[in-house]
Amino acid sequence: MNDSKEKTHTNLRVPLARPWFDDAEVRGAADVVRSGWVIFGPKVEEFEQRFATMLGAKHGIAVNSGSAALLVAMAALGVGPGHEIIAPDMTFVSTASAAIFLGATPRFCDIERRYYGMDAAALERAITPRTRAIVPVHFAGQACELGPILDVARRKGIPVLEDAAESHLARYQGRATGTIGEIGIFSFTPSKPMTTGEGGMVVTSDKSLADRCRLVRNFGDVGKFDWQELGFNFRMPEVMGAIGLAQLGKLEEAVRRRRAIAARYRQLLGGCDLITLPAERTPEDANYQLFTILLDIDRLGASRDQIMAALWDQGASTRLYYPPLHRAGVFARFGPYDDAAFPNTLWYGERALSLPIYPTITEPEQSFVAQALLDTLHRLERK
Repeated sequence: MNDSKEKTHTNLRVPLARPWFDDAEVRGAADVVRSGWVIFGPKVEEFEQRFATMLGAKHGIAVNSGSAALLVAMAALGVGPGHEIIAPDMTFVSTASAAIFLGATPRFCDIERRYYGMDAAALERAITPRTRAIVPVHFAGQACELGPILDVARRKGIPVLEDAAESHLARYQGRATGTIGEIGIFSFTPSKPMTTGEGGMVVTSDKSLADRCRLVRNFGDVGKFDWQELGFNFRMPEVMGAIGLAQLGKLEEAVRRRRAIAARYRQLLGGCDLITLPAERTPEDANYQLFTILLDIDRLGASRDQIMAALWDQGASTRLYYPPLHRAGVFARFGPYDDAAFPNTLWYGERALSLPIYPTITEPEQSFVAQALLDTLHRLERK
């Protein structure tokens, strides 16, 4: 359980997410404590190498969060004052807010309705002479429709930073997400297919970008106390690297389990015409970091949020991932924004509901969630 609200629930039966830990993580963390080498050590370096190799990238740069990974990757691409980045309107806040810390401006484009990723046509309309990076998101662990986005980016000569924070081992046309654009990032928060507690990783096969990332994450220090430019302290602690190695050893099995859990949700919920299940291009394209359904709100006598509240009262934790970014106050100064420019994001934001999914969820727990949802929807269906 990793949500502060969940900790207050007196009868929570199924949390939204739960990390898969065993003795391997305990041993790895203990080894680091005993070694006395707590930062920038061999565990982090091995984690970087093994993670990049698993994905087919040449370089991995470990940092202390997925948000830091976004900021480091943008800085490596030269994003700075006077520049813009383009992100989908439906994503976690860091996809866009990282640009602000570099003095750049985030711009948003609408999503498409099949995989809920960046819409290529909307992207092209959003590009200006100031656009320095395009940041598509592989939402919920499902590879977005990246081909048309890459076509626009290549034609315009703009680099692509893949936000693969949720899509560990998901693939697009046979290639690992995060490795298809110029640079990609991953997150290791507890709800992800693997976790280091917090933590993130930048991956790239471009050595110059990798070198730039390593510089930015470590104070801009080209040698001990030789600060030639502005950098940050985004280094990954050694204990996180050790936990990451243990988690990496279970990642393929964790994704296999998530896919099996998703298949069972499809069986349990597939007969309900009040629900639209996640689209699946091919089985390998999604790792099911989230299992997000759409509710037929027009046929229900309640909003999605009211349905979430009803499930919460029954002991099942659910959530909206994510509300439209253009309505978030942190981005207000870059507006004004017109809701009419984001019809798909707004449509999605009224209907989406993410259900509990994690490698150790039991069949009875999953059945309970599915039945609670079906009972709630049938009770609220307009006759």
